[in-house]
Amino acid sequence: MLLIFSACEKDDEVVPVPPTSENSAESEPEISEEKDEVPPSLNLALETYQYGEFKKMPYRILVPRNYDSTKNYPLHVFLHGMGERGADNEKHLSIGSSYYQIDSIRAKYPSFVIFPQCPTTDFWSSDPMTIILKNMIDMLVRNYAIDKDRISIGGFSMGAYGTFAMVAQNPKFFESAVAISGDGDENKASQMAKTEWQIFAGKKDDVVSSIRTEIMATALKKAGASVSFTLYPEADHGNTWVKAFSEPEFFRRLFSRGNKVLSPSPSN
Repeated sequence: MLLIFSACEKDDEVVPVPPTSENSAESEPEISEEKDEVPPSLNLALETYQYGEFKKMPYRILVPRNYDSTKNYPLHVFLHGMGERGADNEKHLSIGSSYYQIDSIRAKYPSFVIFPQCPTTDFWSSDPMTIILKNMIDMLVRNYAIDKDRISIGGFSMGAYGTFAMVAQNPKFFESAVAISGDGDENKASQMAKTEWQIFAGKKDDVVSSIRTEIMATALKKAGASVSFTLYPEADHGNTWVKAFSEPEFFRRLFSRGNKVLSPSPSN
């Protein structure tokens, strides 16, 4: 596992920047009591990602367009790869964030979208980070109009490892999940079977073997999960996520229940 994570340092070299629309200490991340954490002060009319921090973990949050506190909205959390770790609360937005800002997506699927940033000394799949991520989600659900039955998670590379770990540790919690160029523990597939999956891999990926990703997809299918697996024959590690986000069905499947499109909250 450590060898794979070390190889993922190539992320910051090979991952392209998507189309634009517009340090922590060396010790383990501190896990404080939930009651000590407060939600960020948000401008509910702002169209861009706003700054937040939870248990010393920076994150960016996109508020649903035409937010109405009397309605409930989906929540999606996306986890970046190794090359975007840090504390600047900025560079992790280079992996996928602009796709959620596309006008048609915001109009059809009004949702909260969270892009947290992992410390340089840790990994998304570590126990401390999975605890922090779950606590962050719980805090947001308590404080904003979020439908707890419409929570999804996704990730690229190290973030896909974290996605598998988060779903395994929180069975039945996530409605849907996206794993791009990642791996997990196939022996825990039964714990992840209630979540709908989109899984992507590049055949020419020399950082995370597509074979490992396909093994996870197969294990989930055998466990009874709803799984869409896509293998890109010519894709390497750096461009698999771009192809995945560009799939016509990507967002429909992400914000779906039982393969049926969720009815978006009406606009004002």
